Amino acid sequence: MAKILITGGAGNIGSFIADQCLEMGHSVVVVDNFYNGKFNNVKQHLKNENYSLETIDIGSHEMVKYVFDKHKPEYVSHQASLMIMDSDKFPEKAIDTNIKGTFNIINACAKSGVKKLTYGSSASVYGNPRFVPVTEDHPFDNRTLYGATKIAKEALMHSWAYSHNVPFVGFRYFNIYSERQGLGAFYTQVFQKWIHAIYEGREIIMYGDGSQTLDLVHSSDAARANVLAMFNDEVKNEHFNVGTGIETSLKEILSLIENLLGKKAKVKYVESDPHLVKRRCASVKKISDALGFKPQVTVNDGTKKYIEYLLEGKI
Repeated sequence: MAKILITGGAGNIGSFIADQCLEMGHSVVVVDNFYNGKFNNVKQHLKNENYSLETIDIGSHEMVKYVFDKHKPEYVSHQASLMIMDSDKFPEKAIDTNIKGTFNIINACAKSGVKKLTYGSSASVYGNPRFVPVTEDHPFDNRTLYGATKIAKEALMHSWAYSHNVPFVGFRYFNIYSERQGLGAFYTQVFQKWIHAIYEGREIIMYGDGSQTLDLVHSSDAARANVLAMFNDEVKNEHFNVGTGIETSLKEILSLIENLLGKKAKVKYVESDPHLVKRRCASVKKISDALGFKPQVTVNDGTKKYIEYLLEGKI
């Protein structure tokens, strides 16, 4: 049994990592300041003797040191991050959390001899893709502060791996969604807002003609990628796309939600923002070859699960 520390462990991906590690019999320490994380994502584990919760901010060097000294983790999964919309609103906080916080975590890993660190990057580093499916060697062409912090995070990980012997595996998440997420994710928040609006009979906003595409991957699948990498001794100091390799258009998402809810949407069409990414589609060959990763949750099943949670009053 290993001890695993998960930052952002009450969040959209981190909470699923915690679930999966506990199911495997490991001991889990969740670190979260509950800025994005939800108590509902962790409360089921609070009486589990193999589960610990530390409510701290990773931007504080002292707090991070305290948690590492107290729990002495063998593995770390760093998922804490300020999302794209909040990064635009609060740029200094984005730097503190996404860059300084990452430095604090990786520095603590180096000093405590952590066996491996997995962490979340983003497809935002690629910007508007020049080709699809997007492979890991696609040039970085980010245009957002959020994406800039992810590029900085990748550079930190790469340098610390070699200068301080901290083995890592990083994941460039495409359009992550689940019933556990908040509204800070720019692209998939549209997906969430539509479900709530259609259910309540309110008007939805469709940007452009609805031909824009997302590569929707369920948070539990993103979590599984982290767990696969964590305990694979052969794979280290690499970055992988996490997606499905399937493009789903906004029109298709809308039709799916309408069918699952049994309600027709009231749609208002507005001009699409020219700065928005028009297509998202990940090449998943590298992660499939290296880790045997294959997404298990279809968009239909993931959307159905979200709607079930909504109707049960869990969201």
